[in-house]
Amino acid sequence: VESVEVVLSGTNEMSITNISGDYAFTNMPAGGAYNVEPSLDKDYLNGVSTIDLIKIQRHILGIEKLNSPYKIIAADINNSESINGQDLVELRKLILGIYTELPSNESWRFVSTDHVFSDPAYPWLSQIAYDHYIDELKDNMVVDFIGVKIGDVDNTAANSIGEDIDVRRTGLSFVSTTPQLVVGEIGIIQVYAEGYDDIMGWQGSLS
Repeated sequence: VESVEVVLSGTNEMSITNISGDYAFTNMPAGGAYNVEPSLDKDYLNGVSTIDLIKIQRHILGIEKLNSPYKIIAADINNSESINGQDLVELRKLILGIYTELPSNESWRFVSTDHVFSDPAYPWLSQIAYDHYIDELKDNMVVDFIGVKIGDVDNTAANSIGEDIDVRRTGLSFVSTTPQLVVGEIGIIQVYAEGYDDIMGWQGSLS
């Protein structure tokens, strides 16, 4: 993930990741103790769409479980360490523009690659390592993190490496059999979708 701020505690050092997600600190005397912590808290809608709502709902209903602890963390929209209907409500508000940011969570979370999940199906069973502590620096080190875009459970965020991205169909047709209304007239217009059999959900706007 690029443009991530990586802070080195105990110093005034901060590094910004490049397009490949790399960062580096050079002013780190040997023998010192340090804590490396990345953060990126912007572009909340990046990678978030109706398909994420559908996948989280299917996970809650037990129809199709999210298949990695990172996707489960991404589905925890309200940062409650659980996945339930409230997460759907919060994410829907973000998609509809009611929220411009999530009130109880950040846009991205970064998990140390050294972290081992006690139970991948419930990643909060033990405290998640969102930073990396170096007790005593002895030599050059590579400290990596895995970026988790909150709300993006299908890995489509623009500045991350996507995987298992779903094929989506565009151009869903809506038709109405009701005559056009005139200005000032009140009535009901019936709208139907054509070819809806294979559609899991849709997102759009009316004007």
